[in-house]
Amino acid sequence: MRVLTLDRSGRLCFRERSSLPVSAACVVASGMRERLAALLRESVALRLLEPTIPTPRGWAAITGGARLYRVRGVISDAAVVLRSLDAAALARAAFGETVDPSACKRELSAIEIQVLDRAIASLAGALSAVCGPPEGESTAELVGEIAGFATYFELVLDRPVDARIGIALAREPVAQAHGHLEIEDLREVELAVHAAVELGNVAAIVLAALAPGDLVPITGGAFRGSLHAGGRTLARGICGVRNGHYALAIEGGETV
Repeated sequence: MRVLTLDRSGRLCFRERSSLPVSAACVVASGMRERLAALLRESVALRLLEPTIPTPRGWAAITGGARLYRVRGVISDAAVVLRSLDAAALARAAFGETVDPSACKRELSAIEIQVLDRAIASLAGALSAVCGPPEGESTAELVGEIAGFATYFELVLDRPVDARIGIALAREPVAQAHGHLEIEDLREVELAVHAAVELGNVAAIVLAALAPGDLVPITGGAFRGSLHAGGRTLARGICGVRNGHYALAIEGGETV
């Protein structure tokens, strides 16, 4: 969806914002954290960055040189995006190694790649919150590109390894249609209702001098009043007594 916002120069402009609920991304982050803690056998601290809709240039920067794992779900496809340094950091952390940023620049060994692929397959189970249950067996398929994907957000790991895990979605979530509310659906709902009597015109100096015990005269002929509920005025009419009870005759003849 498009939202009106300020750019860096302070000018108003429209920007694409993902309609993915942050709560859904939080569920993914929580699941990823638990699975990473089990894989690394250490407590994991991570942060969630807000879901966005990258531009074509943004997608090119995000996926360029990254390892891309596609996960197919019944609602939408998702993908795990690991840039080369992040992939190396996670692979080495899985072996319990202290990650040296300079060491991450070398190519991963065949064993490290195998461990990394298995780790991502395990993490992919946390994506069901945004893409639905997997189609068939839950797998993370290594692919060369994820063209046509829409939404992207990142999990920033602070402990025990410094790395980022990107999550991409093939399409924006679509709001589900709900049936309209019928009056019969409100049959059992109770509302606090009150009636107010209109006093007519009173001098401001009289109102300013009011004290407990004072009487405020009701001017005019019939006692007019109004019916209120939930902060809204529902009806107006004439206040009076009917069958020994105070009542409000709604204008039009109906009595409440």
